[in-house]
Amino acid sequence: MLEQIFSSLTRTKIIRFFCLHLDEQIFVRELTRVLGVQLNSVRRELDNLTKIGFLESENKEAKKFYQVNKSWPLLNELKNLIFKATTLEEMQVANKMSKVPGLQLLILTGVLTGVPTQTDVLIVGKVNKTNVLKYLEKIAEGVVGNLRYTFLTKQDYFYRLEVTDKFIYDILSHENIVVIDKMAKEIKNKQLDDFNFKHFRQ
Repeated sequence: MLEQIFSSLTRTKIIRFFCLHLDEQIFVRELTRVLGVQLNSVRRELDNLTKIGFLESENKEAKKFYQVNKSWPLLNELKNLIFKATTLEEMQVANKMSKVPGLQLLILTGVLTGVPTQTDVLIVGKVNKTNVLKYLEKIAEGVVGNLRYTFLTKQDYFYRLEVTDKFIYDILSHENIVVIDKMAKEIKNKQLDDFNFKHFRQ
């Protein structure tokens, strides 16, 4: 969608990155690595976005760093457009992922919601990891560094809930985005006895 609006995939990725990282300063080569696009095209688009006022640059440590110009008059409108389009993309991804065999629960947390948890994506169920990660690549676009993924079986997740495991508690007590949840009814009805936790208690 955004590629059609901005007529350039590289420009779209750069604008999306900076709208999601308003306080981030980043130099050209690092941005190229994060976005996975060619250096020359990144430089060209950074120059264009600086000329129109969306970005501003600063030279330090022999490198040129770019960041959002927060006083740019169209910033709020552009941010809203990016967030709405990103939400739509995530909904489309979620719709596709809901059909992945065995996937029971998908929660976004950590760097994706700006909270200090030990993972960024929690996946529960008996799934093909390669198949799931393929869908998550779209959500991970523009995130600095590698996302941390945690895969749990349904039994392991329910056990951790039962014993108030700190790892799960931190995820659920901080801000998170529940993309898919096919287990809410089972948890609400406290049907934990339906699962075999014997091997955890030995």
